[in-house]
Amino acid sequence: MATPLASPVPSQAQGFKSPLRAFRAEACERVGSEETYADAQACVSQWRKDLLHSASFEAQQGLRELSHEREHLKDLQADLAGVQVLVSAATQLQAGGARLAEVLHSSTEAAGTRAQTVAHVCDDLCELREKHRQDLEEEERNIAQRQEVADAQHAEAFKLLDTYKDRLGLAISRVAPQTVRMAFTLIDECDPAQEFFFTLGLGDLESAEHDTLPGKSSEGYHVRECVPQVPMLPQLLIELNANASTTTALPRFVCSMRRSFLKLSTAPKQL
Repeated sequence: MATPLASPVPSQAQGFKSPLRAFRAEACERVGSEETYADAQACVSQWRKDLLHSASFEAQQGLRELSHEREHLKDLQADLAGVQVLVSAATQLQAGGARLAEVLHSSTEAAGTRAQTVAHVCDDLCELREKHRQDLEEEERNIAQRQEVADAQHAEAFKLLDTYKDRLGLAISRVAPQTVRMAFTLIDECDPAQEFFFTLGLGDLESAEHDTLPGKSSEGYHVRECVPQVPMLPQLLIELNANASTTTALPRFVCSMRRSFLKLSTAPKQL
């Protein structure tokens, strides 16, 4: 069965009863008169007016309540839109916070890796510095030892040369740092006092223009000046520098130079 429709009449209006119900059945049996009909018509008209007035009042009140509910609904919709905006912003903030946390985590790991790399580099540099320091100390010790050996060899050589001073007429004089002048007399029988000399140096040359003799060298022994000129001087210098570590190399060179001077003094002089 179909559900009966609700009455459109307001609830307050339903409380109004028709004035015709007040008439009893016996009233209908009476003879109608104009007065009775007029009274009934007046009651019905008044009831209708009251019913319309009550329905209009309730309808206006319902419209006002409906308007209030509509305004309240608009407020709720605005609040809902604001809440949705806040939810969206909160979601974005949460996503941004997650990304920021990931970036911070990656940055922390990268910083830790860089710190470890820097620590390894520092350790390697410290080890390399210590190794270089040890190598430098070792090289300084080797240089000192070589210098001591060289000084001892030179002292021994000059001591040996001093023994020939009187017999060979050899005179040795220092003319510059690590440079000596060796002069021989008693070579020329016609003029025993005539000097035959050469200047012997050790180490780098101060200037290439000072060294005008053949067989010059920027290291080891070298001769700056030789009077008179000895043709075998370059070969004698090569042999001296090749055996400079021995104690007999320098005396042998000096003796060879004296023999060369003797050959020059006894050679026939050109007219």
